[in-house]
Amino acid sequence: MKAMVATLADRALALIVPRAEAEAGCSYVWLSCNGGCTGGLRYRKRCMSGCSGVPNHCYPCSVTGTC
Repeated sequence: MKAMVATLADRALALIVPRAEAEAGCSYVWLSCNGGCTGGLRYRKRCMSGCSGVPNHCYPCSVTGTC
């Protein structure tokens, strides 16, 4: 009985909640921050732009290695 109720709830939720699907070729790219190298550390941020249905956005800069 619980399984049947859970299945019905999942189906009802699937009808209400929109689905997000990524397009082929729609992926993050790494961009340099602060000239790319500061104090011997490499700073970069992940950005996504030009994907339909997804707003252009970037994550904050972070250390990704040494230079």
